[in-house]
Amino acid sequence: MQHKALIIIAHGSRNERSNIEVIELVQQVNALLDAEFSLVKSAFLEFADPSLEECIIACIQAGKKDIVILPYFLASGNHVTRDIPEIVEKMQREHTEVTLELKKHLGSASGMASLLKSMV
Repeated sequence: MQHKALIIIAHGSRNERSNIEVIELVQQVNALLDAEFSLVKSAFLEFADPSLEECIIACIQAGKKDIVILPYFLASGNHVTRDIPEIVEKMQREHTEVTLELKKHLGSASGMASLLKSMV
């Protein structure tokens, strides 16, 4: 556990309140996963900091050897299918001392329909 980190990457927004919502959600996830991950961080693809690259480097500098990346995106558009995988592949080539694991995006989760049902 001490060498494992989770990065939740969102799109990012020009609206700072939207970015704060993501940061607060990641803090809640951190409280739920503290036994599995010793570090849980938020990253943004555009319009906000830190970037995914910066976040990966921060995890490495904190001594994390296994880094899981979870895209906080509902649909598999270009960011999910191209941009994020390209960043992860580039960072993996540059940092062979760590393992980067890219998970499927949030919208692909099997419980999404049930979640939506529970909200109406």
